Amino acid sequence: MGDGAQRVQIPDRVLRRRRRVPWRTLGTQDGARAEDRASPLEATVYVTTPGALVRSRGDRVRIEHGDELLLSVNLKRVRQVVGVGRVGFSTPFLHRALRQGVELVLLDDLGRFQGRLSRAMSGDVHIRAAQYEAVLDGARALDFARMFVVGKLTNLRTALLRASRSANAPESADEDVAAVAERLVQARAGALKAGGTAELMGHEGAASRDYFSCWGRMFDPAWGFTHRKRRPPPDPVNAMLSFGYTLLLNDAVVACHIAGLDPEGGYLHSLAQGRASLALDLMEEFRPVIVDSVVTGLVLGGKVAPEGFDHPADEGQGCRMAPETLKVFLAAYEKRMLTLARHPGLGRRVSYRAALTAQARLLAAVLAGREDAYRPMVWR
Repeated sequence: MGDGAQRVQIPDRVLRRRRRVPWRTLGTQDGARAEDRASPLEATVYVTTPGALVRSRGDRVRIEHGDELLLSVNLKRVRQVVGVGRVGFSTPFLHRALRQGVELVLLDDLGRFQGRLSRAMSGDVHIRAAQYEAVLDGARALDFARMFVVGKLTNLRTALLRASRSANAPESADEDVAAVAERLVQARAGALKAGGTAELMGHEGAASRDYFSCWGRMFDPAWGFTHRKRRPPPDPVNAMLSFGYTLLLNDAVVACHIAGLDPEGGYLHSLAQGRASLALDLMEEFRPVIVDSVVTGLVLGGKVAPEGFDHPADEGQGCRMAPETLKVFLAAYEKRMLTLARHPGLGRRVSYRAALTAQARLLAAVLAGREDAYRPMVWR
C-alpha cells in the first residue's frame, strides 16, 4: 500500500493526557479520534503505515516511522496489536508483549492472515481435555454446532431487517427482505432439527446465500456485489467482508485463549491442521452483528466509495481497500467492537469484544459442567 499522504506527529505529552482514548487506528495519517465506548483494556492497535516500527520503552508501546513518533500508549491498555503489510517489531517489544499477554497478529497487504505470536497457553488443562472429548462425541459436538448455526441465522435475519430500515436502503427491497427473513426463520427451525453436521451445514449454507443475495441488492450496482466470494474477493464489498472476518477471527482466537480453550478444537468447522476451528465456530453468531453491520453502515452511509478500492492487474490478488479506505474501515470496526450491548448471561451491558469473550467462557463453563447448555448471543 502506498504512503503518499503526510503524517501528523502527535507529541508524547499530548498522548499521555488522553486518558480515556480506548483505541487507535494507525495508517498513513495518525489522528483518528476515538470515542469513549468501553474499557481501554480491550483496545486493539492497528498499524498500517508501511515501514513503521513497533517498539517498547518502559511500560509504553511506541509506533515510529523513521524519526517520527506516530503513537505512544501504555501497554496495559492494549489487548492486541495487528500489523498490516510491511511493519516491523523490535525484539524487546516482542518479549514485553509476551510477558504481558498482548497478542501480535500479522496480516499481509491484502488483509490475509499470516501468523500470530502469543504466550504459552494457560488455563485449566481439564477444560481442554473436556473440549477434546466433546469433539469426539458426535452427539455433543452436534449440539454445540446447532447453537452456533442457530445464533448466526437469528442474527442474519436481524441484520437484514436493520439494513432494510436504513435511510438509504431502496424501498423496492422491502418485499424481498420480508420473504428472505421468513426463509431465515424456517432455516433456523431446520437447523434445530438437523440430524447431522452435513444437514446442519446445508441449512446454514443455503440461508447464507439467500441472505447475501438479498443484502447485496440494497447496494448501488456500482459496488458490483452480487454474492459472497472470498478467494479472492472480486469487489469492494467482498473485500471489506473478508478483511473484517479476518479481524473478527483474530478476536475470537484471543477470546478462546482467555477462556482457556484450544482455538483449533471446534465442533461446527471440521478439524484441520492450522485451522482455528473453534474460533470460527464462536465468531459465527457475531459475523452479522459486527462485520456485516459495519459494511452496511459504511456503504449505505456513504462513508466509503467504490473509488476507494484498488483492483490489481493480477486478478488472483483480488480487490483491496486503498489506504484511506482501510483507515475508515478499521476505525468503524473497532468502534463497533467497543459498542456496548446487553449480554443476557452476564445481565449487564458489555462491549461486543467482551461479549465474544463471555461466549467463550460460557462454552468453557458448559464443558466443565458448571453450566447446562451453550446459548448464543442474539441481536435484537
